[in-house]
Amino acid sequence: MTPTNKEHNLIIFQEITKRSNRIMNVAIWIYFAVGFLWSFFYDTYLIAVGIGGLSLVAYYTTKTLLPKSKLYQYVLSIIFGVFSAQYIYQMHGMFEMHFMFLVGSALLITYQNWRLQLPLLAYIVIHHGSFAYLQYTGMKEIYFTQLEYMDLQTFIIHATVVATIMFINGMWAYNLEKKTKEEAITKEALQGQLTNVTNNIAFAEEISKGNLKIEYSLNNNGDELGKALLKMRENLLISADREQQEKYITQGSATVGDILRKYADNTEQLSNELIREVVKYTESNQGSLFLLEKDQSGEEYLKLTACYAYDRKKYIDKRIEIGESLVGQCFVEKDIIMMTNVPQDYVQITSGLGQANPSCIILVPLISNEQITGVLELAAFEKYNNGHLEFLKKASEAVASAIINSKTTERVKLLLEDSQQRSEELRTQEEEMRQNMEELSAVQEQMERQLKEAEKTQRELQEENKRLKSQLKQEA
Repeated sequence: MTPTNKEHNLIIFQEITKRSNRIMNVAIWIYFAVGFLWSFFYDTYLIAVGIGGLSLVAYYTTKTLLPKSKLYQYVLSIIFGVFSAQYIYQMHGMFEMHFMFLVGSALLITYQNWRLQLPLLAYIVIHHGSFAYLQYTGMKEIYFTQLEYMDLQTFIIHATVVATIMFINGMWAYNLEKKTKEEAITKEALQGQLTNVTNNIAFAEEISKGNLKIEYSLNNNGDELGKALLKMRENLLISADREQQEKYITQGSATVGDILRKYADNTEQLSNELIREVVKYTESNQGSLFLLEKDQSGEEYLKLTACYAYDRKKYIDKRIEIGESLVGQCFVEKDIIMMTNVPQDYVQITSGLGQANPSCIILVPLISNEQITGVLELAAFEKYNNGHLEFLKKASEAVASAIINSKTTERVKLLLEDSQQRSEELRTQEEEMRQNMEELSAVQEQMERQLKEAEKTQRELQEENKRLKSQLKQEA
């Protein structure tokens, strides 16, 4: 807490006050001793001991009862006046005793407080005015001066000289006070600058070691170097965070890329490995992957293809209609949805410690070349930061492209298998046809042989018939 001006001044003048108090402790006893010494001239022992003793008691009582107050200093100012008036009375108006007022005024300068001159000046005015009046009106045993008479002009000159000297003493005390404050402020400023330099050096050394999280409080005293170091630390933190985010995104993208390349020809295995890795890498607690499918009637819907640490009861049918729930809305809107105020009945994260409601749900559409293939849903206890979002944006595009390629590959594979099956069937049919053709050819050859034999037989029969007819004619 910053001290007030009054508290600050007390701290600055603490040593000065202590030093002045030591001087005053000596001076006041000297005043008392001098009063006792003057008592031998006119037998004023009672006055020396009584008034001097009461003055000592007043000073030390005030100082003891109010140690933190400056009241004892103002009491001391009046006591110097009382002692001076005592001396004047003890020495029956000796003119030189009037200078004791000025001695007291000079001693008060050591406190460097011009206001201490005012009680003494007021006492002098009251004493001089009253005692001069009483003496010159004929009152006996009232001593102001040894002069038989002092006219008004002389009195005014006397008072003016005293007031002038006291004014000079007051100005001296004021200038000393002002100079002390200025020196204290300068010293404090230099000390503050030295402290700032020391702190800045230590802060800069910690920054050079890479400790960018170190606490550093900037003093509000124009420490431009400290401000520059804080600005530099802030820029380094921003750069470090950006570098960390870029590293996080790059490593995550590389990991996802490895999975995509490894399981590119198997959508189901790709989905399972992908959701497991994404949940772990984003420090999520649950995750699911919905892909676009068509039923037998050709109607599109979102199918829960893979999930990790998820409450499967929530997706018992594993089918989400387009536009239904947050998953369907994310698919329709083709934009990321992040919800931090999660309804209690939306989903629960299950662990060995029990069940808890997540603090954040994020749904990311899987889009590549403006073609959406599904939705990625994640749930966590902590809110996802910008690094997570950027990673999910880049990963979702790669995943969408990989899923499109995987599905295309699977379709091509199915078509190829079907083509191969058809080719095999064609080859089988060709073999059967070839065998049939061979059998037909053999049958045809056999028929041709049989036909030739039949024709031969027929010719032979015809020839035999002709021979018989010829023989019959001959016999006839």
